[in-house]
Amino acid sequence: MADGVSFDFSQIDSLATALDATAPVSRRNIRAALNTTSLKIKRTWQGKAQGSPTLGGIARAINYDITSESSPQAPISSEIGIEVGKAQGSLGFISEYGSPTSPPKGYGLASLNENEADFQRGIEIAIDQALNGLGS
Repeated sequence: MADGVSFDFSQIDSLATALDATAPVSRRNIRAALNTTSLKIKRTWQGKAQGSPTLGGIARAINYDITSESSPQAPISSEIGIEVGKAQGSLGFISEYGSPTSPPKGYGLASLNENEADFQRGIEIAIDQALNGLGS
């Protein structure tokens, strides 16, 4: 380098190699955290929706699906919502977003917000477990 100054990046290179090695473990743990929180959001939303005297069937139409490909770089996602094809599912959007004659309930968004901290905690645990595996 200029002026005879050199840097030793060997420790950073070792860390990068070790982090690459944790990818399968961290991916599996992150998927598990996402699945756990998605289930909690679904159940929270169902609990809120079950009390409806006219749209009680909506609770059974709430579901979630986790999508992840086998590639380590592929995204992992969760879709939580009302299945339109299930009983009263097509009316679920009225419950959530309202109509000209019915105010929105917002149970889905409220359920998501209530479980946000749990998701953060799950991701932190997933990463910690993967990083702790480096010392093994």
